[in-house]
Amino acid sequence: MSAPPTPSSAPSPDATPGGTEYYNYPDINFFSSEAQLTNLHITCEGTIEDDGYGMLQVDFANQFVGGGVTSSGLVQEEIRFLINPELIVSRLFTEALDHNECLIITGSQQYSKYTGYAQTYKWAGSHQDTTPRDGWQRRCTEIVAIDALQFKNFLEQFRPDRLNRELNKAYCGFARPEEQSQNLSAVATGNWGCGVFGGDTRLKALLQMLAAAEAGRDVAYFTFGDSQLMTDVHKMHSFLTQRKICVGEVYDLLGQYHSSVCKSCLGRRPEISLYSFIYQQADSSPAPDDSDGDSPRHPVPTDCS
Repeated sequence: MSAPPTPSSAPSPDATPGGTEYYNYPDINFFSSEAQLTNLHITCEGTIEDDGYGMLQVDFANQFVGGGVTSSGLVQEEIRFLINPELIVSRLFTEALDHNECLIITGSQQYSKYTGYAQTYKWAGSHQDTTPRDGWQRRCTEIVAIDALQFKNFLEQFRPDRLNRELNKAYCGFARPEEQSQNLSAVATGNWGCGVFGGDTRLKALLQMLAAAEAGRDVAYFTFGDSQLMTDVHKMHSFLTQRKICVGEVYDLLGQYHSSVCKSCLGRRPEISLYSFIYQQADSSPAPDDSDGDSPRHPVPTDCS
């Protein structure tokens, strides 16, 4: 793996006691990357904020951080800002994030518990945050805000320019050029850019694994109750790592999928799923069951490593 580029504007981790940092990177050439995928722990139980202690915790951000937290929004980012209300202050001085920018916030404290999501969200009482403090007396909680593109057309997200944008956005959030990769914590993430943003969960999981590999971080992935997604992503990760298929080779397969499947698709969604295509192209052996194709659902465990 080649060393990540020097950021064009990257303050040191202790730049301010408030713990707010902007990172800005030039685009990465993923096609030429020889990095191997890093370790993956994936689970359908738990949440980023409850089970991502000690990790870089991803905020599925709006371009304007905080999204609809002060109005009617109640999805992942807004909920995180409500239970960690100090995050709301970042809206006062954070401009719209550019395609190669992220926002890192260190030290926010969780004050509330909650249940539900979106329309079912409810405050569930006060939370006693026992996360240790650092030398600045900040909670040792590091959150990175990265905004995904919104897709009205399902096929659009497989276009090379869209893939590059999402890969570079995730890399911007995950990379720390001033740190040795062995000193970096895992990334705690999940279905970034899915739901109302229209992203395909299996594509987004793969893109984040590629970006994390290039940044030298392991991944802890929370599927938020989707056990079949957990199984499918785990099988794909195992398939790629066992065959030592590097980041650049997976990136090439994504391009092949767009040119040979998506561009000729006359419907809203391709008949051949992304994961089925990768299995077919990367290996002549039968593909593992892939639920976003036509495979049946089976009982699965609650986590995979």
